[in-house]
Amino acid sequence: MRPWLRAAVVVGQVFSLAVSATTVWQPATDYSISFPGDRLDSAPAINPFDNFTHLGSDFGWMGPGENRIDSRAGAIRTRPDGEWTGAWHSLAGLAAEPERTFDPTDVTGLGGPEAGRAGVVAVTVDARGQGELRVELADIHKMVRWARTMVLQPGERTRHRFEVNAGELGPLKFINWVAEPGCAAEISSIGFEVERPAISEEEWMLRLSLGKLRRCHDPESGLTRDRAHLPAGVFDSVTSAGLHALASAAAAREGILDREQVAGEIRRTTRALIELPKAAGFLPHFTCRDGEGRTVLHPGTEFSTVDTAIALISLRLAAQVLELADVSDAVATMIGELDFDLVTSPDGWIGHGFAEDGTTPLASKWRDWGGETALVLALESMVHGREPRGKMERGGRVFRGVEFIAEIQSLFFPDFDRPEPDRVSGTDWPAARRDLLERQRGYFPKYWVDSAAARAGLFGLSGGEAGMPGEGYNAAGTDVPDLRWLYPHAMVMGLALSDRSRYREGIFQLDDAGLLFPQGLPENAEIDLVRHNPMQGSLNAGFEAIAAYHGWRRDGADVIDAACRGDAVLRAAVRRFWPD
Repeated sequence: MRPWLRAAVVVGQVFSLAVSATTVWQPATDYSISFPGDRLDSAPAINPFDNFTHLGSDFGWMGPGENRIDSRAGAIRTRPDGEWTGAWHSLAGLAAEPERTFDPTDVTGLGGPEAGRAGVVAVTVDARGQGELRVELADIHKMVRWARTMVLQPGERTRHRFEVNAGELGPLKFINWVAEPGCAAEISSIGFEVERPAISEEEWMLRLSLGKLRRCHDPESGLTRDRAHLPAGVFDSVTSAGLHALASAAAAREGILDREQVAGEIRRTTRALIELPKAAGFLPHFTCRDGEGRTVLHPGTEFSTVDTAIALISLRLAAQVLELADVSDAVATMIGELDFDLVTSPDGWIGHGFAEDGTTPLASKWRDWGGETALVLALESMVHGREPRGKMERGGRVFRGVEFIAEIQSLFFPDFDRPEPDRVSGTDWPAARRDLLERQRGYFPKYWVDSAAARAGLFGLSGGEAGMPGEGYNAAGTDVPDLRWLYPHAMVMGLALSDRSRYREGIFQLDDAGLLFPQGLPENAEIDLVRHNPMQGSLNAGFEAIAAYHGWRRDGADVIDAACRGDAVLRAAVRRFWPD
């Protein structure tokens, strides 16, 4: 493993921090990301949708001197006058969720034998100023389990590091900093040094991606939050629920997760999808809970053919991986209830689905070549007794050059590695995917030759948050010039699924760039590699986890591929593209 290197911003300057080869940094909060703007007058307001920790959790201010806090240019400052004040940061889920706690011996949160765990070895605080600043670890009852005080000296810019014995701490809920009266402090980040286990780079990528995905899941409802820092039932993703089931099933089969626990989760997800409102059998994209606790369509959400395809194909594969016959039968029933006639035009183009009312067809059709259209056609072919009619355009180039669209089908079907042209679009899929991958690799050297991303060999133009928190979703790729944000999930998907000979090198490149955190890759990073969005989104986490599984196992005993090859319903989907 290469030495870890991180670039950090403190008071507008960049400096490097190198630590041992087996120790990595896990920020709890980097305030340059949470509060990147200027605000001098008072404590900055916290918007829970946009302001969150690197752990998929929430944070806030505390103490009678809260009006001492202000934020400017990426740091939190405390003025010296007034009573004590500080900030709390939840370490697992929201502060209001007492059932979710943080095990400092197991930062990825996957459990299992000690040999596969990553444990905290130190607490770090990046701060400068004058006076006494205290850092604390507390349990769910807000009882302090560990604390250290640092005396800040004027003019010093310091990362304060305090070693801890994780095994002595027990379950934790909060990490806090407290500025004592008279302390004028500037805090830019707070977090942990973590010792990663002695496992392969490929398995490490799987574990941190899987932990990120499972952090978004709500085992009680069976559904998966779209974003880890939101409460369950506020904005849940049906697509991600399917991806969570499949990634967890593969991990359970490999002994990383408890098999019976995962089987129970998959059954709960299956029941949740059966109970959802549907339109012609198709599932909604996003859901929420109404005032009576019922799961309903999220306002403004469509019933989606592609999201139904991803969810049901994922569940069918998960059932095969863990040999859950009841889940397989339930998924087959849901597939049999799909009425593709209602979403297919007379000339064979399948629509995107239905509007929120469940009856008005969406105007858009699945025409573009690529994995999303392929999955919709695959789902149509899985309906027993139906003669498939769906079509897809030829050309072998995905919309805007967006990377995930070229690779998403290969999360589920190994057959798209076949070099012979498929009968739907006449395309050599591996060749088309490699062509996009090379265009992706060459994008930043072409448009931003002097950027840190280009020098580091990073790439990945795909779908996700457009920039820093609050800037909204965007999907853009190599056909769009001068893009400045890269998406690590796209790099993982492209290399793990289309160019496995360079996959390990890609993991090293992400690690060297400071993006390979124990609790998962960030949503995106700007090309200067100073700013990144730490949002833990379940969709891209699902892409990362399943792609990482294939990157670890596809050259050997890949249980997802074996399940796909052994299931008659999934084989019917493949025959739509390759009859033999």
